[in-house]
Parts: sequence; structure tokens; C-alpha cells
Amino acid sequence: MVQSFNPTSKASLKQFCIMASRGNVDEAQKLYDFYMKDMEELPMFDPVPPTWIDKTKDTVGGLVGFIRENQDGLIQGVELIRGLMGKGAKASETIAESLPPINE
Repeated sequence: MVQSFNPTSKASLKQFCIMASRGNVDEAQKLYDFYMKDMEELPMFDPVPPTWIDKTKDTVGGLVGFIRENQDGLIQGVELIRGLMGKGAKASETIAESLPPINE
């Protein structure tokens, strides 16, 4: 049970200590003090997970930042694709002109 425990806050550590000591407060306090001497940087409570709106804002902000930073490269890529598509259309027209007409 102790091996799988990964405390994320002082509150979760206290809950674990009470559960591990089966409700014995004195034993739980000793166990808590034992753990806390090496984990003083733990926050008082568990951090609140970000909402889906916060995650979306971060994702969209990152995407916009990526586009701004790589704008020139993206434009060159689009122009390259347009050029390849344009040359492909011209090549097919040239081939079609060189073929003899189909007699119906």
C-alpha cells in the first residue's frame, strides 16, 4: 500500500496517513511527520486540473504562435503545392493535345 502511494499535497498525505494507521490519530501524526521531513515543498491542497476551456485556449494559442513563427515557411509550402498542381494540369493538357482525336 505504501509503495503505490504518491502524495500530491499535504491534504492527500494526511488522508493517507489516517487510512494507513486505521484511524489512530497519534500513529497517523507520527507517520505524517516522518513523510513531511523530506517533502516540505508539497502544496497544501491538490492543484485544480485545468478546464477544457483552459486547455482549448492553450492549444489554440500554441497553434497561432506556431503559425506566426513559421509563416514564411508555410506560405512557401502552399506556393510549392500550387505550383506542382499547376504544372500537373499543364502537363496533362500537353499530353491531351498530342493524342490523336477520337473518332466516333
